[in-house]
Amino acid sequence: MQELIDQYTGVDEDGRLTRQFITQMEFDTTMHALKEYLTPEIKVIEQGAATGRYSLNFAKMGCDTTAIELVPDQVNILKRKATEQGLTLSIYEGNACSVPFVESDSHDLCVILGPLYHLQTQEERDQAISEAHRILKPGGVLAVAYISRYFVAGMFAQQFPQLVTPEVLSTLFESGLVPNKLADSFFNVGYFASPSEMERLVSEHEFTKLRHVATDGFGRYISSGVNKFTPEQYKTWLSYHLKTCDEPSLLGSSNHGLVIARKAI
Repeated sequence: MQELIDQYTGVDEDGRLTRQFITQMEFDTTMHALKEYLTPEIKVIEQGAATGRYSLNFAKMGCDTTAIELVPDQVNILKRKATEQGLTLSIYEGNACSVPFVESDSHDLCVILGPLYHLQTQEERDQAISEAHRILKPGGVLAVAYISRYFVAGMFAQQFPQLVTPEVLSTLFESGLVPNKLADSFFNVGYFASPSEMERLVSEHEFTKLRHVATDGFGRYISSGVNKFTPEQYKTWLSYHLKTCDEPSLLGSSNHGLVIARKAI
């Protein structure tokens, strides 16, 4: 766990989601997918809130917001930003796999947009989704993001050819892990899922799938073009992307996927 904390200490997560159009699309698509659930005064909890790009927006929208983040450095930044922006939300340091300080059946929406990128064992992934189920009210909604292992293989071919080896690709395909010293530390501490696995995960924890969104579509493969768009071109492309992001054939090639599911009433 300390390796994961070290990985994100000092990281500008807000900047990652805004510095390029291709990453802005990840944020815009996620917010678009969640907007029907983000009504004023609902109780929303974000597990893995980082520096608050999403949680602070939820609070601005009038939601009763709780943000939980593992990395102390990120928690401090989030608290500072909330104070600077005059926003009221509950902020805790904690692990998505166990949040005993959050009451059962207490929230309308649980958003998990980062932890599943790094929960490397099935037990940890089950714990995170089980905790989400516990803290949601009957009929509450879960939104959980993941990184596709198929996209990661394509990224290796495009950017890291030294990782295109039988051992690396076989391990990635079979386990979703990249335990190779030639890989960047992000990949060493990462977990990369398949779209079908994520659907099974929520189903096995008694959630009913509502949507499964290819958050980036195939945009990452054409990022050099997308990042050169004018603001007006970006708006046009985003509009097109939002019309196509529910297409199942795009899921594996999308960097990020987002499963939205409902707890039984």
